[in-house]
Amino acid sequence: MKKFVQGTNYNLFERIVMNIKQTVDQTHIRSINQRVILDKICSDEPISRAELARELFISKSAMTENIAALLNRGIIQEFGEGVSMSSGGRKPILLKFNKTYQYMIAIELNFEDPIFVLANLGGEIINKFTVNISNDSPYATRLELVLNAVRLLLSSNNLTSGDLAIIAISCPGIYDPVNRTFFANSNFANWNMGDFSRQMEECFGTSVLVVNDVNAAAVGEFTSGAGKNSRDLVYVSGGLGLGAGIILNGELYGGSANCAGEIANEITIQNEMARARGMSFNNLGGSANIHGLTDRICAQAPQSTRDAFAALGKSPEKIGFKDIIRVWRDGDPFLKECVDDIAVIIGGSISNIVCLLNCDLVIFGGEYTVFHAQMLPIINRIVRENAFAPVQVIPALLEKNSGIYGLFALSKEVIFDRLCNQGHERI
Repeated sequence: MKKFVQGTNYNLFERIVMNIKQTVDQTHIRSINQRVILDKICSDEPISRAELARELFISKSAMTENIAALLNRGIIQEFGEGVSMSSGGRKPILLKFNKTYQYMIAIELNFEDPIFVLANLGGEIINKFTVNISNDSPYATRLELVLNAVRLLLSSNNLTSGDLAIIAISCPGIYDPVNRTFFANSNFANWNMGDFSRQMEECFGTSVLVVNDVNAAAVGEFTSGAGKNSRDLVYVSGGLGLGAGIILNGELYGGSANCAGEIANEITIQNEMARARGMSFNNLGGSANIHGLTDRICAQAPQSTRDAFAALGKSPEKIGFKDIIRVWRDGDPFLKECVDDIAVIIGGSISNIVCLLNCDLVIFGGEYTVFHAQMLPIINRIVRENAFAPVQVIPALLEKNSGIYGLFALSKEVIFDRLCNQGHERI
């Protein structure tokens, strides 16, 4: 049997491996440095090279190399001309983020009319509109309407698909981007998100990011809204659906299967112990969403409430949420009682969440924010009286735009990572 000895060839192989490892480490560090520099310029622009080096503790040579790489890509720009100062020195040339390097499209595929937004990389909205899609439209029709809407966003602003950095989509349900599998309730069954994301990628030749709608709203409020000063927050959405988006230590928490926050499936006993003993439970979604509210109105509304809807030309069986809001605003006692009861159910759920996560803030959003003046005092009382360490529950600051700004923030993460890893891929 041949005996292998550790001779010259082995030593050469060992040196090659060490050189590769060193190269990988250096390129990885370079990627990290560029990402840190890009984030700092984006948040604190305009800023000088000296300020960047001082605040980020990066050497002058490394700063020069990484700034040059980012300038060559065009994602940052030099600003100013380095003019002389009265002291005899020269003002430094400053650096700024190139917001028009590429563009983002954000799409909210909600239960009603989808929202389409075109923005630059700074999150400045350039164009925004909604598209009416009827509930009974088949998937093929929905897909074509969305593709045409994206084409319109681009063409109306003299852009092409080559100008797009990403298309970001928020929707109810859970999407697995690896297997392109999608799980959602029956109200959203007409969207085939696996095929939808693939068709978008092929049609426009760009990355497509699919995010749960409540998670997107949580990120939006965390980065640009009511949660900017919080590190651990929960965004609770109430209305057409019920869900929670969780931010822990400044990062979106998805859980092991990326379905954290699906609180619509929480069990509610509601004093029906006989049913509960038989393992037959109500859930939070059925008890407190708009569909449940509408069912209660149909079954229990007194004549005075029915008359109020009749004045709008509607019977309880034909009402929509906008009709409910109008009658509620007119002071209908039955609807106010319904809203109180929903607030109690949601307040109990939020109190449990606060006990479980020990978050420092809860933000209440979704369609039910129209009722926040009535609901939040009830919710806050329940949390204050029952949670181990009570926190404040406040309304979403961005209102209907929470999800859009969340998509912007998540998109920038993807775009910046991709830019800073160009040519730095690990071996």
